[in-house]
Formats: sequence, C-alpha cells, structure tokens
Amino acid sequence: MSLQVRSEPHQQQMYADHVKMVAQQKKNKLRATVTEAPASGEAMSAADLVGSVEAQENTGRERRNIENPPKLNRRWLIFPNELESGQYIDKEEKLQKAMDPTSVYVQSHTLAVERAWGDKILGVKYVSKGVFELRDGGILGAAVDGKSPGAGKIALPASCYEAAGGVGLSLGKLKNSKERLNSDDFGLEDDDETFCAISPKQVTDLLDIADGDGTSLNAFQQLQLQSGKPTSLLGLTWIVTNRLPLDGNGDRMCPIWTKANILAGIWQDTLGRMWNDTSAKNTPYAHVGAYVDVVRAEDLGVHVIPCVES
Repeated sequence: MSLQVRSEPHQQQMYADHVKMVAQQKKNKLRATVTEAPASGEAMSAADLVGSVEAQENTGRERRNIENPPKLNRRWLIFPNELESGQYIDKEEKLQKAMDPTSVYVQSHTLAVERAWGDKILGVKYVSKGVFELRDGGILGAAVDGKSPGAGKIALPASCYEAAGGVGLSLGKLKNSKERLNSDDFGLEDDDETFCAISPKQVTDLLDIADGDGTSLNAFQQLQLQSGKPTSLLGLTWIVTNRLPLDGNGDRMCPIWTKANILAGIWQDTLGRMWNDTSAKNTPYAHVGAYVDVVRAEDLGVHVIPCVES
C-alpha cells in the first residue's frame, strides 16, 4: 500500500506564491493595452456615456430657459465566470515539482489563464486550435449597454469597420483607420496610446510595406527588414497574436483601439490555490483562476481592419 499524498499548508502557500510570481513575469501582453481597475459586486458601471452637445444662440429677448440635455447611457462590467485551469497531483514527486516555479504544473496552468485573459480583452472565444469566434465583451464583442446591466447588448457598429478591399493589411487602410479614430476624438486630444492587433500574416504585410519598391530604404524600412518585427508606424503599437478571429467573409479582423477606451474590471487577478480534495482520496488539487470582465467604453474608440489572407 502506497503512502497517501497530501499537501501541507506551507506547500499550499508556496504554490500560491509561485503562481503569483509567474503571472507577474508572464503577464499577457494585451493587459498592458487596457485600463485595469478593481471590481466588486454583481455588476459595475464601467463608463457613463454622455452624448455630444452643441450650444445654441439666444436672440437676447428669449425669456425661456434653454433645454438642451445630452443623451445619457452607461456601459457595464458584469461579474464573470471564472477563467481557470488545474489538475490533481497524485504522486509524491509530482507534488514536489508543483513547488517549483519553473515546473509544468505552475507554468502551464498560469499561462493558460493568462491566455484566457487575452481572449477576454480581444472579445474572442477559443473553439479549436487556430479557430476563434466572437464573444460578448472586450474589444470586438457586444458591450453590455443601458441604464441597468440587463438593458441590452450593443455589437460593434458597421461604421467601425474598414472595407477589406480584397487585400491584406495596407498602408492606405492603416492611414484611413487612424484618421477616422482621431476624427472621432480618440487618441488625439489626450495623446492616448493607440494599439493594433495583428496576426503573423499581417506582420508579413508590414514587411512588404517596408520592402516597398526597391528604392532607398528609410529608417522605418531598415528597422523592419533587419529585425523582422513590426516597429511603430503611424503612431500604432503592434500586438502580434494568433488568436484573432475571422469575419463572415473569411478575412482576419485586426482591431485598432486606445488604451483609455478599453476597461478591464478585476474581481480576482490570476491566483493559484492548492487543497486536498476529500472526495478524491484526499488527493492534492492544484488550481489557477481569475475573475475578469472587459468592455469598451465607446464604440467609436475601436476600428477594425478586415485583412484578406491568401
């Protein structure tokens, strides 16, 4: 008969500390592109949306008080389902490895939850390897909108999409999207950092832009071709990911957004726990989880460039 494997309180605390350390070191790169804030309760107001108001002229003899109210609305963060990963640890040596911050037990489950964090930010859901679809929330998904949390959901309007034009990521589409974003007062007056998520195929498109027509290379072109990595162009910071969805036409959806416009409510950040499961012969169970919801404050703060991928 083998000895019973169980975790002790000091091991449980050590596992939690290691998960926290790995989560800080391996934090999903998309988290730096949004505004994070602590959240609590069943629902939390993310932003009060106030419509634009234009002043009116008074003839000087008008005695009535002007009534010119703006349209009011509200965006919500809703208490989410948990993003989680975990497993049972049924051997002594496995329990010892779970105490190692470089082990597969700590790294794999922590990174899985951080990837799910990124999916929440994008507003996508994993379907199968290389296949993702839209979900509610995030940059691309429908936003909970209205006077109360249950009022309704607003999909990203068609006006926020560029025309695919039968091509991939082009300089013309980038310039047009950046102009429209600035014209809608995003990333212009407050000098807010602007990001664009692209897939590896669009990295190739950017390298093709840098390659140009074979004329003398400027500084941007040299950096692109030397490193093979996209550097800032038109004030855009690139986020390369292979988790972007396709639209109904089979084109890759590449969003542009400003950091201040995407709000992440954190009920619980990535956290590790270990306990002895009394229903499974007191076997130790290692778990990593997070509770987070993401919403865009205003729709016009996001523009999507559909890119053809041949």
